[in-house]
Amino acid sequence: MSGLTHAGGIVMRFGGDAPRYLVVTAKGNLHRWVFPKGHIDPGETPETAAEREVLEEAGVDARILESVGSTEFKKDGRDACVQFFLMQYVRNAGRGEDREQCWCRYEEALERLSSDSARDLLRRAHAVATRLLHSR
Repeated sequence: MSGLTHAGGIVMRFGGDAPRYLVVTAKGNLHRWVFPKGHIDPGETPETAAEREVLEEAGVDARILESVGSTEFKKDGRDACVQFFLMQYVRNAGRGEDREQCWCRYEEALERLSSDSARDLLRRAHAVATRLLHSR
């Protein structure tokens, strides 16, 4: 693969005693749960693309905390490589796209996510979140 083509965010916010993670339904498939992600536009950094995609798809303003890895897939016969970032929820900032969304506890998000690669990314993000919480 020649390089990154997409970026996305694993957004967390705190509710009660544990972080909750944002998952959304995939575009055109209300039964598939994913993290917000999309193309990196020309001249855009992966970080900027991830923040923009979270805002566009979910209507959530979030700030990047740390990179948690990448995943590859094929879309329309082309290779795609997505860099994901753990992000901290800042505020609701609009309607987003017409997708369902859910703020899930870690275990619920693992069950809801539709792919093994997304679950692996969540495990990494949750480990980073736990480390950041304990370093406060």
